[in-house]
Amino acid sequence: MGSVAIGVRDHCGWAVVVAVAGAPETPQVVLRRRVTLLDDPALPDQPYHAAAGLGLDTAADLIGRVERSARTASRDALASATHELAGHDVLGVALDLGAVGAGRMMVPDDLGEVLGKHHYLHGAEGELYHEALMDGAREVGLTVSRYDFKELRGTAARILGPAVSGRVDGLRAQVGAPWTRDHKDAALAALLVLAGPPT
Repeated sequence: MGSVAIGVRDHCGWAVVVAVAGAPETPQVVLRRRVTLLDDPALPDQPYHAAAGLGLDTAADLIGRVERSARTASRDALASATHELAGHDVLGVALDLGAVGAGRMMVPDDLGEVLGKHHYLHGAEGELYHEALMDGAREVGLTVSRYDFKELRGTAARILGPAVSGRVDGLRAQVGAPWTRDHKDAALAALLVLAGPPT
């Protein structure tokens, strides 16, 4: 049935997953869903915030439990998506670059330092879910591509042509609501995976 790619726009505890087929001129959405990134609803979706007032050992235990839950949920969500896409050649999954890369905030390795600075809490939580999705994708056998979602529209315009964002925005007519910025970003990132590495 042809090649598809999956794009994921993640948040703390949940994500939007969109699979796209076709060329940048004629993209088609073949899967769209919101998924939960925690398999235990009793756990906090912002574990670093929840751990900020705890002792280091208790905080580390809580964060570790959320990390494990997020990895399991991410793996299950991506496995379910690839199962639904059976018959397609799934080329890979596109994820946000997150805190890695030049010019972006790097979260310290020291847990006490992270818990002591509020701006680190958000970065650490974002990276927790990015890492869980990367691990889950690899467990499912998906190749991972990472893009800076803050620069995604510019990247897509440069690689796929200036009209691509408008085409993706217009996919709402094909798929109906909801078709939010998260869906559009996931679809654009998936189209970048379909296009392959820039030449």
